[in-house]
Amino acid sequence: MSALSDEAEYPSPDVSFVVIGYNEARNIAACLDSVRRCPLPRTTYELIYVDGGSTDGSRTIAEGVGVDLLLGGERRRRAAENRNLGAKSAQGRYLQFIDGDMVLDPDWPAAAIGFLDLHPEVAAVYGNLQEINTRILFRVMQLDWNPQEGPVATCGGAAMFRREAFEAAGGFPEDVRYGEEPLLCWRIRNEQKRLIYHLNRPMALHDIGFRHIEDYWRQYVRHGETYAEIAARCAGSDDPMWVRERTTNFGWALVLLLAVVVLITAPLSAKAVVAALVILMVLRKTAQMLRRGHGIAVSMGYAVFVYVSKIPLAWGQIKWSLSRKRNQSGQSAT
Repeated sequence: MSALSDEAEYPSPDVSFVVIGYNEARNIAACLDSVRRCPLPRTTYELIYVDGGSTDGSRTIAEGVGVDLLLGGERRRRAAENRNLGAKSAQGRYLQFIDGDMVLDPDWPAAAIGFLDLHPEVAAVYGNLQEINTRILFRVMQLDWNPQEGPVATCGGAAMFRREAFEAAGGFPEDVRYGEEPLLCWRIRNEQKRLIYHLNRPMALHDIGFRHIEDYWRQYVRHGETYAEIAARCAGSDDPMWVRERTTNFGWALVLLLAVVVLITAPLSAKAVVAALVILMVLRKTAQMLRRGHGIAVSMGYAVFVYVSKIPLAWGQIKWSLSRKRNQSGQSAT
């Protein structure tokens, strides 16, 4: 990996922090303050806040905290639109996107900048998200946010991008419902032949905001819709992203539902067999997580979680497919 050769292509600042938020009055001040507290002695930066049409005073709070550029707020915008709006006004060589419900780790920006400076083949880098809520469910969920260090297929919305790579890919796609991050990463990897990279170091604290089981259900139904849409967009390409995952989500959801039916209605002998198979599945996944260094409670919780989540994921995929059919029927009728 060689040193970055196009360092002078963009003028200062070195990095633009683009923070987006919608009704984040509870979190936005801490988020913006965390950027200002980052030690960047030899790095120039700008702080941009883009409001997605908040009605709780988030924009006023951001103005009071102090940002270099305040955008948005006049109407409701989705995350992809907000990030693109901020990126269009940004001047930095690097773009660090942050959500308003996050608190940036003070050492992250310098580490990310240093890594990108050294590795021109990497277009975007991100680190570990740590959920603020430490209950077992949240500790389990964040395992999927923080894979092993190295190249990955996709990252979330919080990451540091090279501006030239981001612009060459067209920014975050605004013509998808939820999957703008994976589709952007897919374009970078396939069109530019550059890497998306995960660093195994803290990037930010995150408040996912789940308070009830309905929050979990809605989030994973939405993830299912994302799987379906991105799989449909990438199907038939040399990199059919999430096509396999879309199939396995359906398959495991069907297996789980059949297991429930058997456990409720079948004779005792059949119930015993199914129960034993379910236990073996959970133990196998638990063992995998233990080998990766996680504790027994988190490993077992993840084993249960990863299978149960297939049901809302599959339902989200079905919802997206039905919605697409309705839209296609409406277009053909006109």
